[in-house]
Amino acid sequence: MVLISNSLLILNPLLFRQAVMAVDPYLPGCDGFLGEVTCSLFGARSTSVWPWVLSLLLIAITSATFKYWMRMTFITVSRDAEMEIRSTIFDRLQRQSRGFFDRHGIGELLSRLTNDISAYRDVLGPGVMYPLFFLTLMIPGLIALFSISVPLTSISLVPLLVIPLVNFTLRGYIFRISLSVQKALGEMSSMVQEHFSAIRIIKSYVIEKIVGERFRKLCQKLLSMNIRLSFLQGSLFPFFTFLTKMITVILVMFSGIIIFRGWSDLNAADFVSFMWIQSYIFFPVLMLGWLIPVYGRGRAAYERILEIYEEPIEVQDVSKSGLKIPQRANIVFRDLSFSYPRAESPALSHIDLEIQGGSFVGITGPIGAGKTTLFHLLTREYEIPTGMIAIDGHDIHDYPLSAFHSEMVTVEQVPFLFSRSIAENVRFGRREASMEEVKVVTRYADFHDTVLEFPEKYETIIGERGVTLSGGQKQRLAMARAFLVNRSILLLDDIFSAVDVATEKRIFDGMKKNFRGKTVLLVTHRVSILEQMDRIIYLSGGAVLEDGTHKELCALKGHYAALTELQGMGIEGK
Repeated sequence: MVLISNSLLILNPLLFRQAVMAVDPYLPGCDGFLGEVTCSLFGARSTSVWPWVLSLLLIAITSATFKYWMRMTFITVSRDAEMEIRSTIFDRLQRQSRGFFDRHGIGELLSRLTNDISAYRDVLGPGVMYPLFFLTLMIPGLIALFSISVPLTSISLVPLLVIPLVNFTLRGYIFRISLSVQKALGEMSSMVQEHFSAIRIIKSYVIEKIVGERFRKLCQKLLSMNIRLSFLQGSLFPFFTFLTKMITVILVMFSGIIIFRGWSDLNAADFVSFMWIQSYIFFPVLMLGWLIPVYGRGRAAYERILEIYEEPIEVQDVSKSGLKIPQRANIVFRDLSFSYPRAESPALSHIDLEIQGGSFVGITGPIGAGKTTLFHLLTREYEIPTGMIAIDGHDIHDYPLSAFHSEMVTVEQVPFLFSRSIAENVRFGRREASMEEVKVVTRYADFHDTVLEFPEKYETIIGERGVTLSGGQKQRLAMARAFLVNRSILLLDDIFSAVDVATEKRIFDGMKKNFRGKTVLLVTHRVSILEQMDRIIYLSGGAVLEDGTHKELCALKGHYAALTELQGMGIEGK
């Protein structure tokens, strides 16, 4: 389509040249192959204006039609490519392990999924279209120009020689600036995301001005680099425009001298046709000046997109065994050690444990002991070597990831809730659950009566991250959400930290009654809960210091006994 459109575009000036020569009695008439074809086609009417006018109009309409569909095709393809790339990246990000999101901020990832892909789309659309437009217009255009006048065409080639030189000189510089702009945009996006996620904390500490000043500095940095990039783009286009206009002035002067001095057989019809074609081929030259910064931004965007796409997925779903985690499966930790990237000390060190299936196990210890890390490794959120964790006699790598998703559920101390209704949040893991089932699990979590106090009850919209709920209400809603999926292994991470003692007792009594036979691992510092567990594990410094029942650990007079004494005196030991 672009070839046909541009060929017809070049045909118009050539046909106009033949029209002038045929109509003007002082010119030689039909000349060359095109002249002979058109004059024989029009016959005696070739000296009339109207056949030529209608032909020129028909060619212009046909060329415009092909150009329209050409642009529509290119734009559609680039938009389709943008959609496919964005979907592919999004799908890969969803399959990434927890460690990936520890390294990359959410705002930065949003910037790569939006701004970077949009910049790359400009390369796939205009960046591909205009070079093809340039080639398909320049080749027939130069052939036509050389057929009219070789000296004038040689002068017209000057801008084409300058463009590669400019591109070679500025390419690296533009790429570096574009990469800096994209990185600064990612930093700004990360700060905006963090700022508005934590807006209540920021306002409570009255540090809006401090945060605003930090944001202003980031914006100033982005502005400065964008101005440098825009200066280059804004300079190239006027430079190429000036160059082409100067070439046009030189061509007019040189053509006038040739025609009036009679140095060649160039006539007025040749001159008009030549200048018309020359104006066509100068347009893609100007567009190439605009495209140089586009390629720089697109290359920088491509590097950033490729960087996150090629980052390996640490936790691979390689097992094809189809194994499923059975009910009451024993969990064994053998010499388990794990360190976070760039951490100075290991989070877990030589853990040896065996947890009986169907038991209630309490895990306690000071902050940073590795309790939450133990949960992350058990659910395969981070990769570890084989042989360190086994479930029902099989290494965890022998199970497909779907086995963990179908038999384990984690409730975190600070749960994430969605800006939907209470019922939708409870149903998050089982969309098909009936309202009766929702009410049953909210009763287990001692949340049902609280829900009934809201004006809209279960249809109450809780706001972003559950902003309208208290800390204890958020935890109980998250518990109900976990209870509804009815998994065989429950990992509860300090879920009673924001509820009172009476509520804690009701919830735990309900769990002991309704979840008997399930394996429950509960991280907590409250002795009132720990003393009811089948077994207690005390972690400190990533190692197991004490392991046994409440009575056994109290008899040891060690760390757990000290925790019991502190809480007996009304002091929370954490």
